[in-house]
Amino acid sequence: MTRRGILLGATGGLLAAGGAGSLVECDVLPGRALTYDVLGVNGEPGEVPDLRAGPVDRGTLAGAEWWVARPPGEGGARLPVVLALHPAGVHPTWLLEQLRPDRFLAASCQRFALAAIHGGPRSYWHPRDDGTDAGALVLERFLPMLAGHGLDVRRPGFLGWSMGGFGALSLALRRRQAGQQVGPVVAASPAVWEEYDDGTPGSFDGPDDFAEHSLFPRRAELDRLDLRIDCGRGDPFYREVEELTDGLEHTEVHIEPGGHDAAYWSRVLPDQLAWLGARLNRPPAGSPRG
Repeated sequence: MTRRGILLGATGGLLAAGGAGSLVECDVLPGRALTYDVLGVNGEPGEVPDLRAGPVDRGTLAGAEWWVARPPGEGGARLPVVLALHPAGVHPTWLLEQLRPDRFLAASCQRFALAAIHGGPRSYWHPRDDGTDAGALVLERFLPMLAGHGLDVRRPGFLGWSMGGFGALSLALRRRQAGQQVGPVVAASPAVWEEYDDGTPGSFDGPDDFAEHSLFPRRAELDRLDLRIDCGRGDPFYREVEELTDGLEHTEVHIEPGGHDAAYWSRVLPDQLAWLGARLNRPPAGSPRG
């Protein structure tokens, strides 16, 4: 008996009455992410471009490994930069080895650099009780270092996945609150919760920490960013993302079949890079979101 057979057998009467798809959409079947995966409705995975990527520099800053990917032929150019924030539980090298944003950047023909640094396995890119602050590492140390490597960091963009999606939103707001310019922001499958008790253990240091850094009370601020949010319907954060983006007038929200994985992220990455590039190289003069 397959997993699909067990699932369908357990809900045979309901499926016959209304169909699996409608039940999944209405959350009648338990476990949205698992259900979508078992039923095979997350869509096709993206294909990594089969071409040579541009140069990738690597190093260490304050004990944290980093990399910078540039488009082919742009090694010496003063390019704008997009900060790429990794998901929880993985190293930034995971992005290069599994998602391959360097190859997608080469295929996109966009003129900007992608830069990633290790923010810790579950930092959620904000100050923690243990004294670490992955967000400060990015904004106060990594960005100045990137400027020293010849990149234009005056108006950085942000691109993050899962925990990194939360971080992209959070750090963009943090930079804006400091009166600094913020470029376009893309959050892919952002790991967000409306209530502390719904969160993953270790993501926050307690209810007070959650209340201080939750994005839900700051929805109006998010809507003033040049912001795009992508999420798959089979993602465990799908309903929370719907709640977070409900009523936002200026944020681009893209919902389509997909899970919380590299298969979905690689499928939407080409559109995300094109979206970022169009905005980085055409600053919205006079816009309150800049």
